[in-house]
Amino acid sequence: MEQPVTTTIDHCTFTFLAPRLLEQRFHSTARFNISTLRDVTKVRDKLCGKEPCAVMVVIPFEVPVDPSATNVDHFTGQRNKRLIHALAIVAEGAQMHSVSKFYFNWYPQIFPVCVFDATPEALKWLKASLTERVTEV
Repeated sequence: MEQPVTTTIDHCTFTFLAPRLLEQRFHSTARFNISTLRDVTKVRDKLCGKEPCAVMVVIPFEVPVDPSATNVDHFTGQRNKRLIHALAIVAEGAQMHSVSKFYFNWYPQIFPVCVFDATPEALKWLKASLTERVTEV
């Protein structure tokens, strides 16, 4: 069996779990701020290439949120060049779960987005998105 393609940067590790299915797992030492999210976006977009990917972002409960990071739509680039097919956020902590839900209600996206508590449900939803059109949950 072929090993997944993995790329690690200071803030997170990216792993292709399947073709067009990208896991973006933040390290517990990461900080959720504008600079970090800008760096991560550049790498994710490069990895997706020309074909939109279903993306699962896993955020450990230890990762603090800089409030200023919630005042910016970090996905505006997707409106010009869509590289995200669907986005599942796995927020392992209650605070990040609430912040994520609020953020995506405040900044609606052109792709389906759903916030989950655990990885298995997120993966199931993303895999379904690759075979059929899914709606936000």
